[in-house]
Amino acid sequence: MKSNYNSKLQKFSTLSLTELNAKASYLKRIDKKYLLNWSQFSEILNELKKDFQVLEIKWQKIFSYDNVYMDTADYKFYNQHQNKEKNRTKIRTRYYVDSNLAFFEFKQKKEWITSKYRYEFPSEEHGFMTRGKKRFFEWVWQSTYNGEKAPKITPSIKTTYKRITLVSNDSSERLTIDFDIKTLDLRWENTSEINLKNLVIIESKSLNKKCNSCKIMSKHNIKRAKSCSKYSLWVVYSWLAKKFDTFKETIQQIKEIRFETLKNRTRKTSLFNKKEINKIKKELVI
Repeated sequence: MKSNYNSKLQKFSTLSLTELNAKASYLKRIDKKYLLNWSQFSEILNELKKDFQVLEIKWQKIFSYDNVYMDTADYKFYNQHQNKEKNRTKIRTRYYVDSNLAFFEFKQKKEWITSKYRYEFPSEEHGFMTRGKKRFFEWVWQSTYNGEKAPKITPSIKTTYKRITLVSNDSSERLTIDFDIKTLDLRWENTSEINLKNLVIIESKSLNKKCNSCKIMSKHNIKRAKSCSKYSLWVVYSWLAKKFDTFKETIQQIKEIRFETLKNRTRKTSLFNKKEINKIKKELVI
């Protein structure tokens, strides 16, 4: 699949990381997410090349990401989203595997605006809290929550995936496209990795509610996903959530995407393997 995407990306004009940071850093932005299967994404990608450039670093256009999300013992940050709080937090360390760079990131969403605060740290410190991260977290937390004491946080969920980054020609929008997604519960040593490889998540980050990608998505009848926090979804898929009503619609979309991909695969081999389909169905039930 990676090679297939690479061939399509050769048709895009490119921009460097320096150009991307200058044109579309968007530490404050409006986020929109879309859930697609491989077939839909292939069609979308063909159209995006008209209005977008692709990030290229050392002749590479597809990059590996490794995120470790932090939360309180009772999953405060997950529950902020589940309970539809207007002011909610997400904390993670992010490791850019191909460039060996790592950042501690504090993301705050208030109403429909997302703000991100981050600082770089040595990559060997990825995935756990240090004094520097703790100080940074407490400082941003107190600034965000009017001096409230910051809670204790520890690693909760690990996610890995491949990412393509696009920037619109007019610099008004950035798209991140994630696929080959895997997630792992870090708090239970006997847990197994969950693979969501049939899913493609496109996230639009723009400075206004109307954006270049919106028209293309609408043309292909792809609706904006509701309540699609990737961290929150991984908490649900890892069976860590006591309640997940807020995410039921998104979970159903993901089920349909994965099940449709399975049916397409079995049709191609002229073997509709009911046993395999029933196995996947059970895996998808939350």
